[in-house]
Amino acid sequence: MTDDQPLRHLLQSALPPMNDLEPARDLWPSILHRRPAPSRWPWLDLGVAAAVALVLLLSPDWLWLLAYHL
Repeated sequence: MTDDQPLRHLLQSALPPMNDLEPARDLWPSILHRRPAPSRWPWLDLGVAAAVALVLLLSPDWLWLLAYHL
């Protein structure tokens, strides 16, 4: 059987005790400040989506082909 006391002593000496469990300040405002701006859809993506929708409206048989590739 092994003795864990040396390992426990090494860990306690390496890591300081955590007395303060609460953050020193409110972190939510800094999270909101770092939040990126909402991204816009590029024109190419909108064009491809419109083309796919138009093709599916004109010939619904191609829906199976689209579903197969997704």
